[in-house]
Parts: sequence; C-alpha cells; structure tokens
Amino acid sequence: MNYLPYNKAILPVAIMLLGLSQASITHAAQQAFALEEIIVTAQKREQSLQDVGIAISAFDGETLEAMGVTTSNEIAAKTPNLNIVSPVGEGGVVSVFIRGVGLNDFALNNTGPVGFYVDDSSIGSSNGQLTTLFDIARVEVLKGPQGTLFGRNTTGGALNIVSNKPTEEFEATIKSTIANYGYLKTEGVVSGALFDSLNGRLALVANQSDGYMENLSNGDSVEKQNFAGRLLLDYHPSDDLSVLFNLHGSRNDSDSDLYGNSNDEDFYKGSYGDEEFRINVDTRGASAKVSYDLSDTITLTSITAYDGLEKRQQEEADMSPLHLLGFEYNAATHTFSQELRLNGVGDHLQWIAGAYHLSESINWNTVSDNSDLEIIENTGITLGLSNSVGHQQLTTSALFGQLEFDLSEQWALTVGGRYSKVDVDFDYEVDIPAFQPFSALGIASNVAFVDTLSNEEFSGKLALTYAHTEDRMFYGSVTRGFKGGGFNGGLISDLANYSATAEYQPEFLTAYELGMKSSLLDGTMRLNTALFYYDYDDAQVYNNNSDPVTGLPQNMVQNAESLQIYGLEVDLSWQPVEALFVQLGLGYTHSEFDSFDLNVPSSTGVSGVDLSGETPQNSPSVSATLLANYEWSLDGKGSLSLQLDGSYQSEILYSNGIVLTAGEPSSYSRNEELGQAGHSIWNSRLAWSDNQQQLELALWVKNLGDKAYATYMAEQTDLNGYDALLRGTPRTFGMDVKYAF
Repeated sequence: MNYLPYNKAILPVAIMLLGLSQASITHAAQQAFALEEIIVTAQKREQSLQDVGIAISAFDGETLEAMGVTTSNEIAAKTPNLNIVSPVGEGGVVSVFIRGVGLNDFALNNTGPVGFYVDDSSIGSSNGQLTTLFDIARVEVLKGPQGTLFGRNTTGGALNIVSNKPTEEFEATIKSTIANYGYLKTEGVVSGALFDSLNGRLALVANQSDGYMENLSNGDSVEKQNFAGRLLLDYHPSDDLSVLFNLHGSRNDSDSDLYGNSNDEDFYKGSYGDEEFRINVDTRGASAKVSYDLSDTITLTSITAYDGLEKRQQEEADMSPLHLLGFEYNAATHTFSQELRLNGVGDHLQWIAGAYHLSESINWNTVSDNSDLEIIENTGITLGLSNSVGHQQLTTSALFGQLEFDLSEQWALTVGGRYSKVDVDFDYEVDIPAFQPFSALGIASNVAFVDTLSNEEFSGKLALTYAHTEDRMFYGSVTRGFKGGGFNGGLISDLANYSATAEYQPEFLTAYELGMKSSLLDGTMRLNTALFYYDYDDAQVYNNNSDPVTGLPQNMVQNAESLQIYGLEVDLSWQPVEALFVQLGLGYTHSEFDSFDLNVPSSTGVSGVDLSGETPQNSPSVSATLLANYEWSLDGKGSLSLQLDGSYQSEILYSNGIVLTAGEPSSYSRNEELGQAGHSIWNSRLAWSDNQQQLELALWVKNLGDKAYATYMAEQTDLNGYDALLRGTPRTFGMDVKYAF
C-alpha cells in the first residue's frame, strides 16, 4: 500500500492551520455569542480543554445523544485516530486502538494498552469495556501515553466516561425511541435533593431489537435485549467534605452476533443451522469518592471501587450448519481498586501526589466444538470437543506525582512520574481428548501450565506550555508509558510447545508531541492541532499462526521489536452565526513494523518471518469526522434543528498476515482482502423542541447511504473457502420522543 499521497497532503495542511492561528483577525465582527467552554478532568482536576497540554477529543452528553451514540464502541466513529472493534461480536472482548496503538487479542484474560475509565473507576478487563452510554455528562479521549496520572496499561491513551451528577433542584426526563428492525429504547432519569446535604440521581435504560442479521436455516434474526442502571448519591455534610456513592449494573441477554460470509449473496443473511447461539453478560459495581479539603490549598481524595462481571457467550464461527468452529466462552471477573491522592495549589504551582492499588481476578473457561472438523483429511477422525480452563490474579500498585510550575506569565513546566509494580499469577489447563491416540507422534493432548511474572517500571512526563496570547497556547511534551507483560490464555492446540510461548514481555512507548490550542474569531472558532512521533518498543502484537503438526490455529501474542508511528490531528469547531455550529476532525497515522520477526512454529522448531514495513492490523491511516447543526426559531412555536454528521476511514486490515502452509514460513501471505476498503458513513437528524425545551421530537436516519461494510474479519479461506466478517449496521431510521418534567 502506498501512503505517499497522504504524506504529501499532511504537511501543507499543518502549515496552513498553524498559519491561520497566527493570523491577525482584524476584520472579524464582534459577536454576541461564542463557543461554550469544554471542561475536562484529564489531569485529575477540572480544567478548560484549551488549557491542557494534551491532545483530547471531548464530547458532551447532549452532542453524543444527538448523534445517536449509545455505546462506547460508537465513539470511534466520531473521533479521529480512534478505532474500536469487538472481534467476536457485541458483548465480547473489546479492542481499542488510539493512533495505531492497541491489542487485537480476544483471549479472555488479556487487556489492551488503552485505559478505560468510567466515573474514575478502571475497567481493566476487555470483557467489560463495552459500556452502554446513558445520562452522560461527557466522554474524553486522551491520546498518547497517560502513564503518570492514569498509570495502568495506558501506552496508547485513555477513554474517560463521566456520568451526570445529582442536582439539588428536582429534574426528571423520560425518552423513548422507536426504529426499524423492531428497535425500542426507553430511558428515564430523576434527580434532586433527598435530605439536607444529600442529593440523588437515578438513571435507567432498556432497549431491545429484532435485529438485522438473519439465519436462513430457521428464519430467526439476531435479537438483542439490554438493560443498565445507575444510582448516584452525593453527600455534603460540610463545606470541606463531599462523598459521591455510585451503584451501577447492566445485563445483556441477547442472541450472539452471527458472522457474515464473504461470498454471501445477501450481506446480512446466511445459513447457520437450527441451533441458537446466545450471549449473557451481567455487570455490577460500586464506588465511593471522598473529597476532603485539608486546607484552603490542599484536598485529599479517596476513590474506592469494585466491579464484577459474569459472561457466557456462544459463537458460531464457521458460518455453516456444521460443527467446525463452535465455541462457548465463560468468564467471571472481580476488580477492586483504591486510589488516594492529594491535590494542591501554591504560588505559581499546581501539584498532585498519590498512591494506587488494583487487584483483578479472572476465571475463564472455553469449550470448543469441532465435532465435524477432521484432524486428518478424508479419515473421519475429528477434533471433537476440547476444553480450556484458566485463572489469573493480577495486582498492580503505584506511587505517582505531577507538578505544574509557572515559569513566567506565559511559560509553564510540567514534570510527572509514576513508579508501578505489576504481579501476575497465571494458571491454565487445556484438554483435547482427540489427540490422545497420537501421543506417539509427540502430539500432547493435555497441558497444565502455572507461572508468575513481576514487572517494576517507571513512566513519566515532561512538558512545556507557552501561552502566546490569552487565546492561543502551544505545548511540547515527552511522555513515557508501559504496559505490563502477560500470558497467552486463548485458543491453542500445539500443547507440547505451549510453555515456550506462553509469556510475553512488557511493552514501552515514548511519545514526542507538539501541539497548539487556539480560540479565533472572537471566540466563535476553536482550532486545536497536534503532531506526534512514537518510539514504540517490544509492542505486544496478536497473531494467528497454524500448528505445524495439526494445521489448527494458534492465537498468540508476542513482542514486536519496534514500530514506527507518527501522525497529525486537527480539531476545528466553528460557530459562524448563532444558528450554525460546525465541527471538523482529521486524523492521520503512519504505522508500520520497523523491526518484527514473527515467530512461526515448524516441525523442527521456531522460524521467523520478517514483517518489517508491514502495516499493523486495525490501523487505518486516515480518519475524518464532520458535524453540522443548524437551528431555526419558529416565532414562538419552538425551534427546529437539522443535523448532519459523517465519518470517513481509509483502508483497514484486520490481520497481520498468516502462514498459509503450516510450518512453512516461506508461505507467509498478507491477504489484503481481509480488510475493509475506505468508506464514509453519514447520519442525519431533524428535531423540534418547544419554547420551554420540555418536549423534543426527532426523526433520524443512520447510515444514510445504506453502506454495507465490515467491522472485523477473520481468515477462514483454507477451512471454508471464504472469510468471516462482522457486519456494520445497515440503514436504520427512527423517532425520538423526550420529555423533561
């Protein structure tokens, strides 16, 4: 693939935008309106987005609601240089990539290098990183390593989801949505004072759908049912003390997503047999955030959190009535975390210091049904049923601190560091009864593996900001993050050699970034840009290579020596007139393996395939977003707004390539059909609101062009003669009715 046209275009765009920010806008007319200030908590305190020397994409809850964003996965389509996939369908594990940094592994015990936080609580397990978004204040996407204040697994960045807080004044809303494919969603919120010094907020959401994927074997469609709830209690016994309690839970009781067949005549239909494949995911959690002002300048904050998850997911992976690749995944996770921190202010100084501890327990079990998959062709000897059981206990502890010092009225220096210790206890057993007759050939039918690892590392940040004017700030930073090592707990069949490849090492990323944040045209335009370069070593990379004896797939993570990543981001918001709001986003990421010798098991040992120069999976080079909203006043009869939003993503590949003939590295191939070509998705919404903004009626359409596109693909050409793909949502249309009491 040739990315030269993009490279030629990026530098002039960057120069033009920087030049615009420097230009004197002497002819701009004075306006009676301006863009609303965006408040973020990217540095563990409330700040204006324009004052933070970090590349951040931030969305308030109303904007997300108007764009029809209902899950955390959908944030990717609204954010340049962010890609989120669910390799085994909705409700399964989640893979988040920011600027080409992520982990595609769908093993139940692993998690990626992008931190995931909901109301200050870390959701470490990738099993629980698909979150229903409802009653949300904002979502922040922090780009680049966040290894000082967030710490755990943040070489790529962090997603920070913040809920609306309880109010003292009574407020309540109810919203109902109906749409095609039998979609029905109901959401309710009530908030207000319960007693003196105690406010509460309860939010509930439920949705169901008849689904757009059909099984031609029995005429059934993939039906979905989801429920989520959150209760917040905000207690202020004194001016110095506040306590925020958070109780939350969710349930997903649905049909499992069905893979598409790359040869299917109808993109959303296929013959899968008469069996039903279900997914059930239950989550529950609680947290307490206590803030106490020790003095006028120092605040102590404690955040205690627990989150639990239980999941059972059945998967029909071969897209046929046969039992070739059938799986059942079961997982139970328990996560406890405690953070203590001090925030302080002084003369020309802001500082934070703290300690963090997290303990995460994961138990998982995978049952593979390969009853119709022959071990040796034309013999009738099949793989049958196999089973794997694992337990992992992960603990991480850290001490961290950051200091921001004003060198002058214009210059400020930020220095931060974090010492982290990660310990993992791992226990994994795999049993493949069908291999027992072949023990004389060196094929093991059972493996029981127990091991531990421990990593101690330092991460940190050095940044300099320059406030050129009141409306324009430049920053430069060097940040370092690391993600601890781990163990492969996914699908394996080469049991005899498993112990040699079970563990993978930590990864390290040093990021160099230059950015600008500016307010132009009397506050009606906001232009933020960032240039970045990554020194990425020992990157944890997922690969699928066949066992040389059986030819069966091996889902393994190994370390790539180094990756070359650099790119650009541009965020532009503009309100040229009071009735019109326009937002543009552009992201460019060049990502390739600088040095990567892919391990390929062979009958004589392990051989290597040089992947240097290859583009990693899930790393599109260009992404762009657009949002435009125009509002009319109806002369005392309310207001009408028309919104159009769209996203573009260039070609994305879903595999790093495979060895076509088991055990023969020379047969390595990069199947560029195993990906999605560049495409755009457009959405629109027409809404009417009364004068008091109590009642809102809206008509909307998603995927206006009815684009058929893949959100993930898996190689199955050798097995079935076609590839498996997860399908993006077709054109949907519906109506919202919302009433505020």
